[in-house]
Amino acid sequence: MERVIGIIADDLTGANDSGVQLTEKGIQTSVLFDIPSTEDHLSEGIVIDTDSRSLNRQDAYDVTKKAATFLKKAGYSHIYKKIDSTLRGHLGAELEAIREVCEPEFLVVAPAFPPYGRTTKNGIHYLKGTKISDTEISRDPKHPVKESSIPKLLFEQTGKEIGLIQTANLRDDARKWEKTLSGFKKKGIHYLVCDAETIQDLSTIVHQIRAFTDQVVWSGSAGLAEVLPEIIHSNDKKSTPTNRFSCQQVLTVCGSLSEMTQQQVAFLANQDEVVPVEVDTVKIFENNWDHYQRQYIKQSYMALNNGKDVVLYVPSTEEQREQVMEKGKSLNLTAYQIGKQISIALSMISKSIVEGNRKVDGLILTGGDTGKDVTRVLSAVGFHLIKEIEPGIPLGRLLGTYDDMYVVTKAGAFGEEDSLYTAMLELKGVRANEQETDYRYNHG
Repeated sequence: MERVIGIIADDLTGANDSGVQLTEKGIQTSVLFDIPSTEDHLSEGIVIDTDSRSLNRQDAYDVTKKAATFLKKAGYSHIYKKIDSTLRGHLGAELEAIREVCEPEFLVVAPAFPPYGRTTKNGIHYLKGTKISDTEISRDPKHPVKESSIPKLLFEQTGKEIGLIQTANLRDDARKWEKTLSGFKKKGIHYLVCDAETIQDLSTIVHQIRAFTDQVVWSGSAGLAEVLPEIIHSNDKKSTPTNRFSCQQVLTVCGSLSEMTQQQVAFLANQDEVVPVEVDTVKIFENNWDHYQRQYIKQSYMALNNGKDVVLYVPSTEEQREQVMEKGKSLNLTAYQIGKQISIALSMISKSIVEGNRKVDGLILTGGDTGKDVTRVLSAVGFHLIKEIEPGIPLGRLLGTYDDMYVVTKAGAFGEEDSLYTAMLELKGVRANEQETDYRYNHG
């Protein structure tokens, strides 16, 4: 078996939505929650979720270096560092860890994901036309992004000189590309930040740099991961999933506070077959939380016993956020500890629901921390990826105790208003108004 590509991701949703790009191109791929201790269960494509976005900078560097060392020793031909399409996380520390292990000629950084409005122009990163530092991402409780210039951001985090390939350079012929890349090489510049406003731009980047050298570590979102396999791996067959399943009941768990997720929750909750269960996050930090937890579980049981599906979610109003932060600070908790406690609370409720009603054989999980914590308490060790429902929204099957459980994961800010509902219909085997990827390209 050829070991084609190894991906290192810093959270679960990122691991899944990058790994499924390989699956879609016919590369059998699994996501593992930990760095493997042996090579027994490796596949053509593997994604290691380091869960390092939740760590401090040094720990993120250390675990990423271990993952890169494993993939290099295991003989994977290509190493890919999945980074957040909105630049959250320990980008510099993790990229440096991989650079030190792999020693590439170039480390190409292209986080754009045009189908969802993540674009880069003149090194400035945008979310649907707005500089990333002017969006809600700048107020992220764990990793606020205050800098929109990717070269500046990486220089601040690595201390290394950063090269920039701008949109105009993408239109150059092969000779000019060679001259540009040779110039960077002579100057000892290893980091190359690339503009990209379309999927074709990302494809051009891979084609041209690959023609110059194969000593590359690629780094980007699910966008770059989508085009990479077609260029680096000669496989004519696109994946055509043969899995046929129809989940009986679906539990959706939303720990993301993003505005898009809240719109999606509202749309889903408005469906006749779905019962919303809102978890008051302030109550999580009170002494009688167990009492409220039992109420949420009971409410969910009642809905499921009546043949409904359930969406478990947290409110995201500014007032609620402030109350939670004040409560957490009164308990001397950091922002990370507050978020983690909420995620764990949601996962324990989910565990009780799944264990108490075995008709729940489909899960939709939004937010990397929520996805990881829910699957952890269900004793899962990873995912076998099956297909992509929408760009950045993959479907897979749990590996572990609940190996008959199908799961959809979604990063908080991804998708359209009806994406959670579409995911639920997909899990239930209902094909309702499927849009082609081209639609997402034009309307994302």
